[in-house]
Amino acid sequence: MLSDRYRTLGRQLHRYPPPVSASRALALVERLTTAPGGLILDVGCGTGGLLLDTVALHRCRGVGYERNSELATLARAQVQAEGQEQSIEIRNQPAREANPAERFDAILSLDAADSFGSVAEAAERCHGWLKVGGLFVLGEPFLRRAPGARYRGLLGDRLGVAAERLDGNGAAARAVVRAGFELLWTAILSEAEWDAYEGASYRAITAYASQHPEDPDALMLRQRAEAWYQGYWNGGRDTLAFGVHGFVRPRRQLALVKVTPALS
Repeated sequence: MLSDRYRTLGRQLHRYPPPVSASRALALVERLTTAPGGLILDVGCGTGGLLLDTVALHRCRGVGYERNSELATLARAQVQAEGQEQSIEIRNQPAREANPAERFDAILSLDAADSFGSVAEAAERCHGWLKVGGLFVLGEPFLRRAPGARYRGLLGDRLGVAAERLDGNGAAARAVVRAGFELLWTAILSEAEWDAYEGASYRAITAYASQHPEDPDALMLRQRAEAWYQGYWNGGRDTLAFGVHGFVRPRRQLALVKVTPALS
């Protein structure tokens, strides 16, 4: 499908999981706390940039799950280019089919619902994969407000999910806490970060289309980039947001958090 091709190409053109900026990625990596030699998992690692930076900074070991074979190949090439073959293993497999024998000191999942099917599933699986005291970093888009009809269609094209599957701010964190985690911190991408990402993505994909006229998808990729960029500035900038949350698997099991219906 063209929408899958568009998202794959978008990941190929960025070192970090879109829409995470380089400065946000560095701040995130610096927040991780693992002893040298520890083991980090990046679920949906894309081209491997976040995992590479984490391993380099903390002198730890890393495993990356990436279900897309093109991205997994690019990640392995980047691992080799940065001299980290002894420290990082890229596994071309869906996270939902994984059953790792090892336990991890930290797990990164900056597109959790896409990798696992839902945030709740991601939380349940990662809780079992983490060591006690380990850190789970989750990233998810959410809606600041209900999207207009035109932008609703663009959301499905861009993210591969219906707008109805995107919760409001706070829903993802609640799902992870219900799985037994404790929330440590939350960061919401700023409008400036979104603006920079949207501009860079638009330029990169339209440049690709211009430089590869032999690609049968080139024209449609350009049209999709144009539609999304216009949609972002006409309806998306104050609608779509992205949150990153840091959770710990506590040493003592927390009481189950029950969700009660909102009062009308």
